[in-house]
Amino acid sequence: MCDFGDNARFVVNELATRDFKDIVVLRTGKCKESFNHSGARTVLSFKITNILDYIQGLYHLATAETIVIDNYFAILSVTNFRPNVECIQLWHAAGAVKKFGLQDPSVLFRSHAAIRRFERVYNRMDKVVVGSDEMAPIFKAAFGMQDHQILRLGIPRTDFFYDPSAIESARREMLAKYPILNGKKVILYAPTFRDQQLDAQSIPLAFEDIIEQLGENYIMMIKLHPAVAQNIGKFDHPLIISVENDVDINKLLCVTDYAISDYSSIPFEFSLLGKPQIFYPYDLEKYAMERGFWKDYDQLVPGPVVSTDDELVYVLQKDEFDMERIRAFSASWNRFSDGHSSSKLVDYLLNK
Repeated sequence: MCDFGDNARFVVNELATRDFKDIVVLRTGKCKESFNHSGARTVLSFKITNILDYIQGLYHLATAETIVIDNYFAILSVTNFRPNVECIQLWHAAGAVKKFGLQDPSVLFRSHAAIRRFERVYNRMDKVVVGSDEMAPIFKAAFGMQDHQILRLGIPRTDFFYDPSAIESARREMLAKYPILNGKKVILYAPTFRDQQLDAQSIPLAFEDIIEQLGENYIMMIKLHPAVAQNIGKFDHPLIISVENDVDINKLLCVTDYAISDYSSIPFEFSLLGKPQIFYPYDLEKYAMERGFWKDYDQLVPGPVVSTDDELVYVLQKDEFDMERIRAFSASWNRFSDGHSSSKLVDYLLNK
C-alpha cells in the first residue's frame, strides 16, 4: 500500500525478476508512481472515490500473506489481517530530521481516541526497514517498536545511486527535458512541506535576486515536496526552473551540483553522490517548536546552515564545503543501503 511508491517500485521489480507474480499494489490518491510495466499482477486505485478498486483493496488487505506499507495509514486501525500475516513498514524516508509518529509534538494536543487510533496502526506494524542504525532508535520511539522488529536491510530506492547506467540515463533524460541546464552549475532547492501549506507553499526567498547575484553560470531548480498539491508556479527569470510535481527527485539529483534543503530527507540520499549541501531553515525556531528534531539541527545536517539570502549567495560563491563531513554523514546514515537493498528485502520476503 503506497502513498509514495518509489521504494515499492524497486521491490516489485525485484520480485518480478524472481518470477514472483502474486503482487497487488494499492495506490492511494497521493501516489505518483503508476507501476506501469512493473511486475505487479494487479494495481488498484485505493481511494474511496473509486469504490470498486477500494473494495477490492480491502479484500486484498484482509487476505494477503505479507503487507508492505510506506506511510501511516489510518485504515489499518480497523483492518483485520489473516493469522500470521506480517506487516512491514517500508518508510518513505531514508533518514529523519523532524519528529513524527508518537514523538510528533502535535500528539500532545490530540484526543485520547486519536492517540489510541495511532497506536492501533503502529501495533499493526510487525517490522520496519532501516538503512542505518541511526534510524533504529527513531522508529522505536516513533512507532513504539523494539529492536527485534528492525530489519537492517537498506532502503530499496537507494539502489539507484549505485547503478552508473541508471544515473547516466537519468542525467540524459533531465538534460533533454531541461536543456538550459547544459553547461550550468545547477542548484536544486527542495524544501520540505509545512503542515498549513499543503495546497500551495509560500517560501520567503527572493529567488530572482539570488540568481542575479550568482550570475549566468548558475541555474536554480525549485522542487517542492510531493505532499504539496501545487508546484511553486512559473518564474519570469530564465535561470529559474519550477519543477513539476511528478518529476522524479532522484533523477533531478543526478544533474544537481548543489542541493539546498531544510528539514527534508533528501540530504540522506543526495549524500550518496558526494556533492555539496546547504541548509536554509528560514523558520527554524517555529518549526522546531511545532515539529521538533531528533537531534540538534546544526549538529545533524552535513553542510553550512544559512539564515538569509545573502548568506546563501556567499556560501555558493565561496564554494568551499567540508566534503569529508558529507562522506561521514552518508556512511553513518546509509550503512545498510549498499546497492543491494531491494534484493536483500526480497530475500527476506521470500524466505521468512
